[in-house]
Amino acid sequence: MANSLLITIDAAPASDSWGFVGRVLVGEHEAYRTIRAYTTPGEAVLATQQLVGDVMGSLLAGQEWRSAEREAGHAPRRTELQFGLAARKRLPHQSDAGSDSPSARSDAEESEESADSSDPVARN
Repeated sequence: MANSLLITIDAAPASDSWGFVGRVLVGEHEAYRTIRAYTTPGEAVLATQQLVGDVMGSLLAGQEWRSAEREAGHAPRRTELQFGLAARKRLPHQSDAGSDSPSARSDAEESEESADSSDPVARN
C-alpha cells in the first residue's frame, strides 16, 4: 500500500545520554518524545505504548459518546446504551425486531405503569 501512513512507537537514546526515551512517529515525523527517560529501550517502548493506548482510549470513548448523543438527539440514557441487564430502549439506528416484546417498552410507558400502581385511586 503506497498510500498507507504508519504510526510507529520506538525508543531512542535520551538527549542527555541517561537512558532511553519513547518516541511516537507518524510516518517519518517524530510526533512525540517522552519527557521521562527509561533504563532500557523496552521500558521506554512499553511506557509509550501505555501512554498512546490511554490517549486513544479517551479519544475513542469521547467520540463514541458524541455519536450516541447525536443519534439519540440528547445525552443517551443507560437503557439506550444497553448497559446492564435491564436495557429496554434502542437507539434509532438499531434494529426494531422484537419491539412488541415487553422488554422493548419505552421509559414513558414504564413510568406511567409505576405511577398507576402507586396511585391508590387508580387501584380501586
